[in-house]
Formats: sequence, structure tokens, C-alpha cells
Amino acid sequence: MTIDFRGNSLTRRELLQRSAAGAAMLAARSALPRAAVFQSSMATPSQPAEERLYADTLKAWCDGLVARQVTEFRDPAFYGGLLCPACVLIHGRCGDAVYPLLRMAHTTGQAKYLRAALLAHEWSQAQVSRPDGSWVNDVTLSTWQGITVFHSIALAEALEHHGEVLDVATRGKWTDRLAAAAKFLDGFITIETGNVNYPVTATLAFQLCGRVLGVPHYFDRARALAQEVMGQFTPDGFLAGEGHPLKGVTAKGCRPVDMGYNVEESLPSLALYGLLADDKSVQKQVVAAMKTHMEFMLPDGAWDNSFGTRNYKWSWWGSRTSDGCHPGFVLMSKFDPRFREVARRNLELMAACTFNGLLYGGPDFHEHGDLPCIHHTFTHAKALATVLDRGSFMSDSSERPKLPRDEAYGLKSFASVGTRLAAIGPWRATVTEYDFEYMEHVQPGAGNLGGGHVSGGALSILYHQMLGPILTASMTEYLMIEIANQQQFREGPHMDLTPRLEYVNGATYTSLNDFGAEVTARQAGGEIVFDAQGALMTASRKPLKSTVEGAEPVGYHMIYRISESAVEILAGWSGLVEKGTPRLIVPVIAGEGEHAEQVDGQTVRIVKAEGVLTAHTDAPGGFDAAFKEKTFNLVPGFMAVPLIVPVPAEKGMSIRLQAG
Repeated sequence: MTIDFRGNSLTRRELLQRSAAGAAMLAARSALPRAAVFQSSMATPSQPAEERLYADTLKAWCDGLVARQVTEFRDPAFYGGLLCPACVLIHGRCGDAVYPLLRMAHTTGQAKYLRAALLAHEWSQAQVSRPDGSWVNDVTLSTWQGITVFHSIALAEALEHHGEVLDVATRGKWTDRLAAAAKFLDGFITIETGNVNYPVTATLAFQLCGRVLGVPHYFDRARALAQEVMGQFTPDGFLAGEGHPLKGVTAKGCRPVDMGYNVEESLPSLALYGLLADDKSVQKQVVAAMKTHMEFMLPDGAWDNSFGTRNYKWSWWGSRTSDGCHPGFVLMSKFDPRFREVARRNLELMAACTFNGLLYGGPDFHEHGDLPCIHHTFTHAKALATVLDRGSFMSDSSERPKLPRDEAYGLKSFASVGTRLAAIGPWRATVTEYDFEYMEHVQPGAGNLGGGHVSGGALSILYHQMLGPILTASMTEYLMIEIANQQQFREGPHMDLTPRLEYVNGATYTSLNDFGAEVTARQAGGEIVFDAQGALMTASRKPLKSTVEGAEPVGYHMIYRISESAVEILAGWSGLVEKGTPRLIVPVIAGEGEHAEQVDGQTVRIVKAEGVLTAHTDAPGGFDAAFKEKTFNLVPGFMAVPLIVPVPAEKGMSIRLQAG
């Protein structure tokens, strides 16, 4: 028995009959329900906590989507679309929500979800569908057709798992639309189409289309494409190709890699393709890659994408427009039980970033007053639907395994991304000299004349096991690389969050931009020491020239000393500048309810939720007064207390961080 939106009992047959008229008839029916009815097919107290987490979060997100669907205003340009609070527009990919919404309709019997799925599909057909079988990214902002692969997966999954909710005519129309999309992709997708996430996800799209449409040719396409994709993996286990050329190698031997896209979109799709097709070689490669990528999960479930080629979409829990790591890591957990823990911790973090039914773009977005982009919710809802439809769950008595960065293992190096990880005592750190420069070729926007991932030996992550995130990278300069897929800053102080040496004289020059910097690391005497030397440069990599004719550009020297008891950041520089002096800037993460207190002229104490972080400097004048006002950055969504000290010529200054 199911319940309709007026509270009346409905049989499953009656629910199916109610969908027969499609979106147009549903629009004329009663208003949307005012409250959801919790059905036994959703999470219940008797279910394992892991399963309840997935079910409850999916329900919250789908309710959030239904609440933002345009239904009162009947203009076809808006009717059925999902209105984004942050961007004040309807994102062209919102039709992907048909899959999680249809699952909710099927498992709860509530007509509001069926109606929402039907209307979202109709909006997509009216606004972003094209005669050649493709869908475009946005109504006006982007005509990129590659996203057809994502909508095809969503539509195929909806039909395969929950198509029985639809009447025969509607199911036939959706199936025909999927067939048109598959035909388009067959002539559109190659290994060179877009970034690597497109051909990789196309392996799953073709496999699903073969199953739903009964066309063996698409199985052949999936397998052939998967074999080409195998050539995109590096010896150390990264999927390369989030940038062009796909097989490009930098001066430091790095490849185009983005952690967010890999773990949230490409690897999960390739994993599911490998399982559905029983492609053993792909399964083996995916497991190896997941083990490498798992090294970059922080203890709180965040993905360390501080160095990724596309980190302008980094949101601490993942990436702004991808689906989520959960299907891949849950479904492949039979090969490594730690994978399940990866997915669970990440979802726990997402749940903590969810307010009023929408997933916010970072831990401090909500408290800072920034609005949520609805894109996060409707894409990541698909991942949870896949886990619930295809996955299994552990009992509450099962022990939760440790992940790599839970352990104080010392020093690890990853040559393909020019990045080192440190784990000593309670501290976890990332230092990067990654030198692949990403150029956006698809969506219009600011381009890449600056504003990318940090390099130059930047301390891009500092995390404490008790206190949580302490330092994090942001873009070197915030730019709208993808105008349809990023948010604008609102009012209030904003600052790049990466620790750096910075000099401003018209342009801003920092220690974050030199791809040619020399970086070393050593572990000895109970500490790990990173040493980085390079030239101060702008975000577009223009060096700061010395005021002396013929002299070398102004250089920097950064040292990070990490021991069990403290982390010390030392900064120095060489050369002559026109006026003023460079400054060492260390923005310490401090969210709502966390604050800074001045202890003495050279000491500041940051009171955090789980304890106290003390910062001390050897600068004679102590810290700049800037620490009294918090700053914020959208990537990856943190507020921070900026600790700033001047660094005189030929004399280094330091900031020492100590917990407790």
C-alpha cells in the first residue's frame, strides 16, 4: 500500500495509473504535498546505520529538489525546472534528477516525487534537448553537448531500476529519447572528446544503453572505449586526462590529473562498467587506481584536491558538478573493505554540509551566508540512488577500518602530480610543486590567464587529527573558469587561503605560482622538513623583477618543519623591490563559533570547536591586526583567520602552530 499526496491510500496499480497522463495532467492536479510521508521502504531504525545514512540523505536532498521546482509559474521556459538559489537560474543539467526522484517515487509511493521526475524531464526536453539526440549544458551559457553522457546514464538507470513506475506510453517516450541520445553519443564520443571524464563515463553510458535498449553494438562500443581508457593510467595509479593534451607530460614529469573528477565521476563510472560487463582487466585497474586515490582522503572524509587541475570546482567534500565517489567505492569494496569506509566518511561529511535539503559547497558556506548551488544536490543525489539500487550494506557490528591518512606513516611522494604527503604525530600535510596548467576549452568565462591550482612548493593542506582542517589551498586567484558552474563572491572580506609569501605593488606576486620551483623533502630526527625555492610570480606566472638592472627576479625561500608537537612555517626572500616588503600570510581555518584571541604581542590563540591552536611568530612587531576579522573563500568553502607578518629583506620570519 502507498500514500498519495492528499493522504489517501493508493495501491501500486493506482500509482502507475496516476502517471499515465504524464506531466501535463499532473500539473492540473492538486498542489504539491506539504509534508513527506515516511514509508517502510525507506530508512528504518532496523536497518544498518550505513544504509540509513544513504537513504535519509537521499530523501533530504530529493525533498530539497522538489521544494525548489518551478510549478506555480506555468511559462514553459521555467515550468518543471529546478531553480538554483545561488545562481538564480535553472541549470541545464537539472534533468539528471529524474533518476533519484524516480527512485523515491518507486520506494515511497509518493506521487510528489513522480510528478517532480516527469516535470524535470519535460523541462529538459523543452529547453536543452536538441534534434540530433544530444542535450546541451545550459539554455544560453553553454552549448557543450558532452553532458549528454551524464543524462543518458541517469535516464538509463531510472528506466532499468524504476521504469515500472511509468505508464507504458511515458516509458516508451523515455526509452526512445535514450535511444536518440545513444545514437548521438555513438558518433560523438572518442577518447579525445573533452577531458578524460567524458570517454570514461561513456563506457558506462554505452553499457547501460546496451542493456536498456537491447542493442549489442553498444556493448562493443563500451568495451572498445574502455580499452583505450586503460592507456590513461599512470604507473603510480592516477587517471590522467583532466586537461589537454590528454597524454601531456610537463617539465617535471607530471600528467593532467584532477582528484575531484577522478574519484567522483570517472572511477565510479569505470568501476560500474567493469562490473556490469565483467571486464576483469578494467576491474583490476580500477581497484589499483582507487587505492592510489584513497591516499588523498583526509580523516574527516574530505578529498584533498588542493593541487588538482580543475580545483576551481573543489568543494572539500568533492567537486561541484560531478556525482560522488560513493557508487565506485561501495561497489568495489569486495576487493578492499576500506573502500566502503571511504564512501561512508565522505557521505557523513556531505550530510554535515546539508541544510534545508540542499548540499552546500563547503563546510562554512551556510554559516557565512552564501547560498547553495542546487547543482551539487541533483548530481550527488544520483550517486546515492546508485548505491541504494546496486549496493549492499554492512551491519552495525562491523568494525570500521582505518584509511591511509589515519596513520602517521611519515612521507609519501607521488611523481605524476608533483605532490608529497606527510603524516607525523597528529599532523597531516600536503606540499605540491605540480606544474600542469589547465586550460578550459568548452565553456566561456575568464579563461586561464591566472587563477588555477597552487604550485611552487605550497603547503596546500594542513590537517590535525583532533582539531580538523587547519590550512587549505584555494585558487591562486579566484576566477570564473566555468561561468555556469561556479559561484560569485558575495559581500564580506575574501582572501586566497593558501599559506604564502606575498608582495603587492599594482600586481600581486606570491610563492604559489612558480612551476619551476625547486622543492625537496626529508625525514630525519623526528621531523619532516620541506624546502621550496623559486621566484615570486603573479597568477599568470609573470615574475617580480628586481629593481636592479640585470638582476635575477625576486626569489622566495619557504621551509615547513613538521614534528609531532608543532608545525613551523619559515619564509624569506632575496632581491630588491621598489617599495614595501613581502608578507608571510597564513590563513588559519576558523568557522562559526571559532575565534582568535591575542595572548601577547607575538602570540594568537585560535579557539576551535575541538580544542585550541596557538600561533606564535618571531616577527618583532607581532601579527598584523587582520586576524581580528575573518576572511572567506568559495574554494573549498572555508572561513579563516589571516595571520600576517612582514618579512624584511634578507631576513626570514616564521609562524609556529601548536595544538593544545
